[in-house]
Amino acid sequence: MLRALADAGGKAIGGARFSLTSVMPGVLLVTVITAIARAGLYDVGAKPDFSDVAPSRQDTAAVALFIFFAFVVGVLLRPFEAAVVQLLEGYWERPSPLAPLRGAAVERHRRRRDRAQIAIQHSEEVAQAERQAASLPTGNRPPAGSVSLSELAEQDRRAARRRRVAEQAERIRSGYPTEVRPEVPGDERDPDGELMPTTLGNMLRRAERLSGDRYGLDMMVVYPRIYPFIAPRLESAVTQQLSLIAATASLAVSLGITTLAMLPLLLRWDAWSLLPLTPAILTVLAYRGATAAADFHGTLLSTVFDVHRFDLAKAFHYKLPESTEQLTVLNKKISDFITQDTARLDEEMDRPLEHQPESDDVLHRANSNGPAET
Repeated sequence: MLRALADAGGKAIGGARFSLTSVMPGVLLVTVITAIARAGLYDVGAKPDFSDVAPSRQDTAAVALFIFFAFVVGVLLRPFEAAVVQLLEGYWERPSPLAPLRGAAVERHRRRRDRAQIAIQHSEEVAQAERQAASLPTGNRPPAGSVSLSELAEQDRRAARRRRVAEQAERIRSGYPTEVRPEVPGDERDPDGELMPTTLGNMLRRAERLSGDRYGLDMMVVYPRIYPFIAPRLESAVTQQLSLIAATASLAVSLGITTLAMLPLLLRWDAWSLLPLTPAILTVLAYRGATAAADFHGTLLSTVFDVHRFDLAKAFHYKLPESTEQLTVLNKKISDFITQDTARLDEEMDRPLEHQPESDDVLHRANSNGPAET
């Protein structure tokens, strides 16, 4: 009963995805800054006094008020989670103050991706040359005794280095989106994949490209329409992963602001001047955690479209195509139709309809077996 009341209260305050982790970034920011101020660390010439930081028995009411204040600040900051995630993704269009940096940041990631592609290509060419050398007739190979052990060891070391470089290049390249959409005349998009100015943004953009585009479906447009058909366990995993990305991104921003708030401690020129390093390191770790969560989120999104790539066509009551090419074309037409404000079904999607029995209808199955509430 108590758990049900707590869940009901959480949903009333912050929605179905509300939890204590949702307000922790704001609570952490308020708590750390308050503790530093009460200890006198901002006073450069004074010796820090931590006796005022720990509350006494007489401060029970003040402590309860502070906890309530910190919690309220965390709740008030929670609606900005979406804006925080978009900031870390790299949506820096004007009037964002980061807009002037967008071009340079994208170019940095383009060069990093291109270097990785060159390393992968070089590794493949070397491996192919080695296979061709190994396939030469015995008479064209150098005598076995003409190569010393040191030369063989050096060859093995070079091969191991090439493998490590290739593996690292593969990891780097896998963090960037790939372009699988059909070419459109006059479109100036990057043929190797549209890039974002941040690592998190590129990882999430990669998830969008690898999930729906390979089936002709625009993920951002189609996903809300596919959502009712998602299996409950898969829907729960996607929701949890989105919550994890939002929480770690918010934590990274909160720790970054905490680092900025601690920068005045550098003027002390004592051991406390090193204190800002702690939230700075934690900021990097939290951001890497958000990137790792985005990577797995891409896997979940790809799974959603792998399993439910037919459901949107079924929801329109169209007969399923007999070939993959026809399915991709149909999905592309449905995606384009959904994005057009003035499109009419009888004009844009004039195709024969096939009405299935109610027990086999995808909407009927979604309503009777829909995603579980979280």
